[in-house]
Parts: sequence; C-alpha cells; structure tokens
Amino acid sequence: MSYPPYRVRAHKAQPRGGPSLVSLTLLITAPAVLAAAALRPR
Repeated sequence: MSYPPYRVRAHKAQPRGGPSLVSLTLLITAPAVLAAAALRPR
C-alpha cells in the first residue's frame, strides 16, 4: 500500500479590507456592555 505524497495545505489569507477579529469583537460587545450598564438598577 502506498500513500499519496504529503502536501501542506495553503492557509487562507485573512481578507485585507475586512475588519480584524478584535474590532469585530469590540463592535459586538461594546453595545451590550453599555446596555447592561444603562439597565442596571441604581
């Protein structure tokens, strides 16, 4: 039994124009944190 030759898969490059993961995370979490702070009982 012979195995096919091993080839390293090319990694997909992150799109240059798109937002980074950190920016996307902050965009989602910031409004949620502000809403929770606004709705918190005083």
